[in-house]
Amino acid sequence: MEERGCARVASLGEMVARLGAARRGGAVVVGVDGRSGSGKTALAARLEAALPRMRVLHLDDVYRGWWGLARGLDHLVTFTLAPLARGEAGRYRPWDWEAGRPAGWVEVSPLRPGELLLVEGCGAIAAPVDAWVDVGVWCDAPEEVRRARAMARDDGYWAEHWDTWARQEAALDRRRDADLCWVAG
Repeated sequence: MEERGCARVASLGEMVARLGAARRGGAVVVGVDGRSGSGKTALAARLEAALPRMRVLHLDDVYRGWWGLARGLDHLVTFTLAPLARGEAGRYRPWDWEAGRPAGWVEVSPLRPGELLLVEGCGAIAAPVDAWVDVGVWCDAPEEVRRARAMARDDGYWAEHWDTWARQEAALDRRRDADLCWVAG
């Protein structure tokens, strides 16, 4: 498991309390990061069910294909996070994984006071996204668990892309340590 310099959170209740407390009147952007299969999406779903006034943006929608992790993060910052930080609507072009190209634009309404925007996916607290994140969460699990989860969720389709994606994950610039750590069970 990858060790991060952050406070370990023992329960979903504690995570909900910490993120809820981060709302001090303004909108809060939460980045939920970690390697493939570490439990990011599952945690995001549980938080979305537990926290009112929260939206989730899945980075799987903005990556630019199997070789476009970093380009997807740049796209997210330019078209979504920067406009939202200015109080404007954002947008992004989701990636059509079957066609291998971007699809039509998706609008993201401006953030409202007290709202949480949870950005979930590998790179959610890596550069260049880190500058736009108020609270960073790192999800972790042993590699054998992560790999088994990834293979199971996509009927093994992941197998041919695991190494390519893992190299991109490892190459991300992670200047920021997460604020909170979640070890998926």
